[in-house]
Amino acid sequence: MKRKLQTILFAVIAMIISNNLSAQVPYGLNSFRSASATIFIDFDGQTVISPYWNGGNPIFCAPTALTNAQMIRVFNQVSEDFRPFNINITTDSAVYFAAPATRRQRIIVTPTSAWYGSAGGVAYVESFRWGLEIPAFVFSTLLSNNDKRVSEAASHETGHTLGLYHQSQYNSTCGFVSEYYAGIGSGEIGWAPIMGNSYSRNLTLWHNGPNSFGCNNLQDDLSILASAANGFGYRTDDVANTTTSASNISFSGNDYAISGFVNATNDVDMFRLNIASNGRFTLNALPYSVAPTTNTAANIDLQVSLLNSAGTTLATFNPTSQVKVIIDSTLNAGTYYVRVSNTANVNTSNYGMLGNYNMTGAFVANSSLPVYSLVLNGHNNKGKHELNWSIVADEELESVTIETSEDGKNFTQMENVNSASRNFIYQPVTTGNRFYRLHVVTASQLEYYSNIVNIKSSSSDVKVKILNNIISGQEIVVHSKGNYTYRLLDMGGRNLQSGRMTIGFNRLSAPAKQSGMYLLQIVDGTEVTTERLMLQ
Repeated sequence: MKRKLQTILFAVIAMIISNNLSAQVPYGLNSFRSASATIFIDFDGQTVISPYWNGGNPIFCAPTALTNAQMIRVFNQVSEDFRPFNINITTDSAVYFAAPATRRQRIIVTPTSAWYGSAGGVAYVESFRWGLEIPAFVFSTLLSNNDKRVSEAASHETGHTLGLYHQSQYNSTCGFVSEYYAGIGSGEIGWAPIMGNSYSRNLTLWHNGPNSFGCNNLQDDLSILASAANGFGYRTDDVANTTTSASNISFSGNDYAISGFVNATNDVDMFRLNIASNGRFTLNALPYSVAPTTNTAANIDLQVSLLNSAGTTLATFNPTSQVKVIIDSTLNAGTYYVRVSNTANVNTSNYGMLGNYNMTGAFVANSSLPVYSLVLNGHNNKGKHELNWSIVADEELESVTIETSEDGKNFTQMENVNSASRNFIYQPVTTGNRFYRLHVVTASQLEYYSNIVNIKSSSSDVKVKILNNIISGQEIVVHSKGNYTYRLLDMGGRNLQSGRMTIGFNRLSAPAKQSGMYLLQIVDGTEVTTERLMLQ
């Protein structure tokens, strides 16, 4: 992914286009056909002659070697990245040529790259607006013909044509780290900005962060994409955000199915649920994904809340390491509301988490839950973490998994235990606080999570002691048993400051940030201990 910047002279461009037809190309795909602004993903090969590329010499772009299924996945992923906007992603050249000259862009996906170099793609910044028929390129062979990588590059290069520069990485002292910010985290909620290096993360989004011109030069991707200069703006919201205007959840028998769309960072979708009798209510909310079973390339970390008839929140559901939401609950007769929104997670804020989602579920009258109760307990016994739990269920359990976390948010699987077991003893290999929870799956594939248990190290194992975890002044006072390296992070994982502690009392500057939760990491060789701080 590399942009090419140079002064553009507004002159007539000579561009000869020839179609090298390929039976594989999925012609006629459109993400939002009624929009006039258009991005054309061109898979079938082109001959380009332009004074702005290759010194004006012809570029004979071969068709991509992607399969039909891969091209469809590229189309779908790029379409989802641009879903919030009043713009059409298409594979149809006729639709492209029908769009206004200053509101269209061709993205050529081709293995032909020797004329340019080793980048994953190249584009002119703002070329979408110029009306000069300047294509951008994605070099599929250099991306190993991997449809995920090609999709990321296509959205990235399109972003350049719409006025975006790179989202870059800087350290806590404003020192330059990387031209392309590669994000943080792993699994479903591993995050990176589209305008950085997003190849290896799942949750890749438009971002508001420092670009390549300096750590204080914040680039608000969404505002630039929807700007008057580009001329297409946002789509109209599809679902109201208040209880008075909520959309009804309609049932077909016991079942229901709803699709929705989060079109702005703070968008909320509200649905009304009318229940005539007591019973069991289930809900499965999934963000749109090119591979729904794994939530591959999802663009939203979803949060769902259940409200009573007065609009008071009864419960909020937001799995910490997943983008989907599952609800399985018993409800009394009455009116309820289901509120759907995006949410921040341990890796990033909710900025840019936009796109489609589907909700399916059922209500069965006079039916009870397969799992009535799931309670986890735990304590430290001479350095060993002893866990025990109780499960009350009417249905056979398929699996019981112990999950662990160092921060109480990002959990990973630690141990699968026998479904009949009710206790487990674990000797941690590192010191510091650890969090535990149970993940239970029933025979009918319903998932449940227990409460979270925090087991603290014994006092003899504690490397540092924070005098007060709730900080209201300008200092964080820490008593250290050794000369340890420390890092102070915000909940997005950004390093705010770092240094080295000495034995005894250390006074660290409180972050000059807004109030909220922060993480203090103590590093002793390969061991990392994390403490949470609350800044008032």
